[in-house]
Amino acid sequence: MSEINRSETWKVESTGIDRVPEAEQTAKPIELFWVWSAANIGILGVVYGAVIVAFGLSFIQSILAALAGVASFILVGYTSFAGKRGRTSTLTLSRVIFGLQGNIAPTTFSWINLMGWEAVNVITGTLTLAALFQATGMSASHALTAFSLLLFGGLTIVVSLLGQNTVVWMQSWFSRIFGTMTLIVVLYIVFTTEWGKVLSLPSGSWLTSFLPAVSVIAAGTGISWAIAGADYSRYQSPQSSDKSIFAAVVGGACLPLMLLMFTGILLSVQLPDLASSANPIALIGSVLPTWMAIPYLLAATAGIVTIAVLSLYSASLNLLTLGVKVKQPLAVSIDALLVLGIAIYVLFISEDFLGPFISFLVFCGVFLSAWAAIFILDYVKLRRHHGYDANALYGLHGQNRGVRKVPLFCWFLGALCGLLVTKTGFIDGPLAKGLFADSSLGLFVSFLISLAGYGLYLTSRGERQ
Repeated sequence: MSEINRSETWKVESTGIDRVPEAEQTAKPIELFWVWSAANIGILGVVYGAVIVAFGLSFIQSILAALAGVASFILVGYTSFAGKRGRTSTLTLSRVIFGLQGNIAPTTFSWINLMGWEAVNVITGTLTLAALFQATGMSASHALTAFSLLLFGGLTIVVSLLGQNTVVWMQSWFSRIFGTMTLIVVLYIVFTTEWGKVLSLPSGSWLTSFLPAVSVIAAGTGISWAIAGADYSRYQSPQSSDKSIFAAVVGGACLPLMLLMFTGILLSVQLPDLASSANPIALIGSVLPTWMAIPYLLAATAGIVTIAVLSLYSASLNLLTLGVKVKQPLAVSIDALLVLGIAIYVLFISEDFLGPFISFLVFCGVFLSAWAAIFILDYVKLRRHHGYDANALYGLHGQNRGVRKVPLFCWFLGALCGLLVTKTGFIDGPLAKGLFADSSLGLFVSFLISLAGYGLYLTSRGERQ
C-alpha cells in the first residue's frame, strides 16, 4: 500500500460513476491482487468445498471441479481490462453496448445480484461472529445473533463509506492475517483428517455430477464478480500491463479460493452435514480446538467485512448508474438498509441459509453469464482497440440515450434459454430434463447463446460498414 497516499486512506470517496481523472490513475496491479485475494478469502470458500463433495464426487474429481470453477475469474480479468481503459465502473461501461435506457435492465439485475451477495456476506459475517462468541463460551440465541448482526452490519457500512483507498488498505492486511490463519487451520486439518475415507470417496458422473458442481462454483465466484471487475481497476495506471492486471486479478482470487475449498473438501469427511447445516460456520469452528477456533473466527469475521464492502461498494455504483440522483454515501446507506432487511428475514424467520443461497447462485448465474459473454466479446472486438467514448457513456450531446435493441435481445435470449433448462428451486424450466435435470448447466447455455448471437450481430454490422 505504499503506492497509495496515506492521507487519502481514510477519506470518504466521492468519485461515483464519473470517469476517474487521469491524474488519479496511479494504482498498481499488486493492489488488485490484494483486493481480489481479500474478496475470496472468506470462510464461505470452505462451504463451497463441502458443496462440491455433496454432488457425489471423489476427492480427485472435487479438486478438478474446484479448479474448473475458479477458472471463471478469467471473466473478471477481462472486465478489469475494460476498467483501465474506460476509467469508470463496469455497468457504466456497459452503456455503450445497450444504450443508456437499454442498460437499465442489466444494471438493475446486477444491482439486485450485488444486493443479494451483500446479504449473503452479512449473513455469513453474522454467523461467523456468533460462532466466535459461542467459541468463547456464550450460548446460541436469537439475542446473540441480533447483536452479531448489529455489530457486523454497522462495521460494514462505516468501512463502505470510506471508499476504495480504505478497502485496498484493509484488504492487503486482512489477506495476510486471515491467509496465515487459514494455512494454520489447513495444516491442522491435513494432519487430523482420515485420509483413507477421503481417498475412498466414490466417483460421480462427469456429466450429471461434475459439470453441475463446476457451474455452481463458477456462478458463485468469477461469474458473480464479473460485473464488478472495472469498479476496482478504473484507478489502474495506464502503464499497468494487461498481463500484470490479469495475473493479479486471477491469481489473487484463485489462490485463496483453492486453499479454502481444499479445506472444505477435507472437512466434509469429518462433517458430512456441513453442506446442509443451518449454521455451517459454527460447525467448522466446532472441529477446531478453542485456541485455534477463536483467532481463526476473529480473522474470518474481519475478512468478511472487506468482502461485504466490495459488494456494497459496487451495488452503490450500480444504483448511481441507474440514474438515482444521490451522493455515493447515501447510495451506500440505502443499499445497506435493504440488505439488513434481507438478513433479518433469513436469520430470524426462514432460518435456512444454504438452500436459498444455492438457488440464488443458479438463478443469477444465468443472467450474469449472458451479460458477461456480450460485455467481454464487445471489449475484445471493439473497445480494446477504440476505447470507450464519453459521449456514449453519459449520453452527452444526445448520443446513445435510447435502447440498442439487438444487444439487449441477445442478452435476454441467452438468459431465457438458460432458464428454460435450469431448476432453481423457485423457477423450474420446462426443458430441465435429462442431462439438465437437477443441475445448473443453464449458465453455460446462456453464455454460449448470448456469445453466438452478439458475435453474429457484430459480424453482420462489420460487413455492412
